[in-house]
Formats: sequence, structure tokens, C-alpha cells
Amino acid sequence: MNNRIARSVLEGNHKLLVDQYKANLADVCALQSTLNDEILSHVVQEFALSDADHTWAKEWISDTATIFRFLRHHGFVRSFALEAIHTTLIWRLNVLRLFTLPSALLHCLPPPICDPLGRPLVFLQLSELLTCEQTMMDGLLISLDRLRIHLRSLNTLNNEFSNREITLQCVFVIDLEGLSIQSVNLKILTWFMKEVVPRYPGMLGAVFFLNYSWTYAMTWSIAKSLLPKSAVGRIFFPSREELLQYCSASALPSNYGGALSPLHLIEDPLNSDDQKNSASIASREWCMPAPSTGLPETLHRQPLSVSIPPRSSLNPFFGYPTVASLSRPHIVQPGRRRKRDLLLTLSVLWWRRWGTRFIILLYFLITFSLTRKRVRRVARWMLGVALPSGSILP
Repeated sequence: MNNRIARSVLEGNHKLLVDQYKANLADVCALQSTLNDEILSHVVQEFALSDADHTWAKEWISDTATIFRFLRHHGFVRSFALEAIHTTLIWRLNVLRLFTLPSALLHCLPPPICDPLGRPLVFLQLSELLTCEQTMMDGLLISLDRLRIHLRSLNTLNNEFSNREITLQCVFVIDLEGLSIQSVNLKILTWFMKEVVPRYPGMLGAVFFLNYSWTYAMTWSIAKSLLPKSAVGRIFFPSREELLQYCSASALPSNYGGALSPLHLIEDPLNSDDQKNSASIASREWCMPAPSTGLPETLHRQPLSVSIPPRSSLNPFFGYPTVASLSRPHIVQPGRRRKRDLLLTLSVLWWRRWGTRFIILLYFLITFSLTRKRVRRVARWMLGVALPSGSILP
């Protein structure tokens, strides 16, 4: 557990991130061109998107920082990034719809307040968040999308000042005060890692947990096993004094030891009128996530498409993931076509054909080997008894 904030580590990670962005900017722009010219046009035609949906999707694709984070999350492999962006785009159209937005669960400090590396500071009080599982899941999706829009607006301002670096990440300060161990829900953490992180990759530069005590040690040990090592290295458990030493008093609210006003009195750009207008750029309405994310089915909007399992008998592209349009069932669009999908399909078919025989053969081989060893030991024991003393077994 990282009790102290390793500033040198955070500075090194930040420098590496900015250098990667500059080095791969041309690839990001090329990826955006492909998304606009091929992927988005196909999605518009496939799902008969309205002009509002088209504009909303295009706004997301034009977010250079978001596309870079996807490309980086997938190891700068273009094909993997394209597949993930395509999947996320369809998810956004089916699930994430913005218009009448509830208040965000996160509280972001307004610019120019930031950490020493120029990243926005975002506060979250878990005790107020875990009162309702549905509210948390719902609010986190809204908050993260607003945060994405906020980061983009900061980069728009940065473009006006050429000496400023791009803002790619933010810093989370999570307050555990008042949180009981009984209220900790690992299901939400699992949902966050499986459903949210792949759709908002690389947005967190660091996470600071305040008011951590030994009562959370078991929960942290379990959570740590679910997180990748790169994420664990960005999580810290500082005291308020250590946080103050890292951020300075001018960047922290008074209830966290800083010189600013209390957190609830500080303007929150995620809940400002400008943010809400930006979030509803295409006059879309809010709809809850699908039941698979743990939310009520009655709030789920009918999806525009359905995924056909790779090895379903209904899949015309057997072995590869396929998407079928519900409005036009006769149109089926194949997904990724990777070598590992082919190898996995061949392995499954081989196992279906020979799996039972292989298990039987393996059982007999193990039984024969064990029996042979046992017979040999018994035979040697019997020969040892029958031979006169001083004789040597062959």
C-alpha cells in the first residue's frame, strides 16, 4: 500500500503520457479520419441514426484526447483500438443518452485550480455515494462523461495558449470518512472495472484515498487483486498533511486543509450550465444503462442491435463476433476477424469432436501408469522377501 504520494513517480508517468501523445498524434488523427469516413458512416446507415444522434457521435469521435486514450489503452495497436471504439460508440448510442441530466456525483474544482502537473482535481465522498447502488452506477456514467467534456474544454483553452500542455487525465481525491465497511460493495467495483473502465480508459492519473484506516485493509486487498498493476501504482493513501504538501493550500478546500472555501461552496464545472449545454449537444435524452450493468430492466431502452455469439448456430460468420440490426434483421455485420478468434474456434470444434475420447484416453493412461508403478513396487517387495539375505535385486 502506498501511504505517501510518490511525486517523482507521478511526474514520470505524466511526462511519459505527454510524450506518447505527441509521438502518436499523427496516428490518432488518422484513426479519427477512419472513424469518420468508414465506421461512423456505416453506423449511421446500419442503425438509421437521426441527425441529432449523428452529431452527438461525431462530437465524441472528434475528441482527440479520448481517441488517444483508447489507442494507448490497447497498446497503440490500431485494429484493437478501432474495434474498442466501434463497440463503445454503439454502446453510447444504445445506453448513454444525455439531455435531462441529474447532478453529477463528482465535484471538480474549477480552473485554474489543479495539481502540480496541471491536472484537474476531482473530489468524491463515498459515504454519500453508496446509499443506492443504482444511483451510483447511473451517476458515475454521467459524471465521467461530463468529466470527459470538461477535459476537452480545457484542451480547447490550452490550444489558445501554445505554451500549455494538453490535459489528458485528472486526479481523484476520494474521501472515505463516514464509510462503514458493511456498505462497501465489491459488485460495484467489479462493474466499474468491466463496464466503465474499457469505455473511459486512461482518465485517472492518480487516486488519493483520504481517511483510510485498518478496517478497510481486507477490502483493499481484495480490490487490489482485481486491478492491474499499472492502476495499483497510481493509488495512494496519504494523510491530509501529505496531500497538502503535494497540492499546496491554494489548490485544496478548507475542509481538506487548504485555503479555499469549503468544497460545497466551490463552483463545480461538471454541474455548471455550460457543462449541461455541452453534454446535451445533440438534444438527447438520458436513459439508464442496460440490465447487464445491474440496473432495472424497466429503465432500459430497446437496443438498436443485438450481438450474436461467435459460435452460435445463427451466426453466418461462425467463429467471429457478429452484430445484427433489430430494425433490419436480414442485415448482419461481422465484427473483428483476428487469428486468435480462428484458433479459439478451431480449438472448440476439436474439443467438441475429440474431447470425450481425449479424457477417456487420458484417464486410462493415468490409471495404467499408477497401476504399473504399484505392481512394480509389489513385485519388488515380494522378490525382496523371497531372496536370501545378502542378495541384490536385479
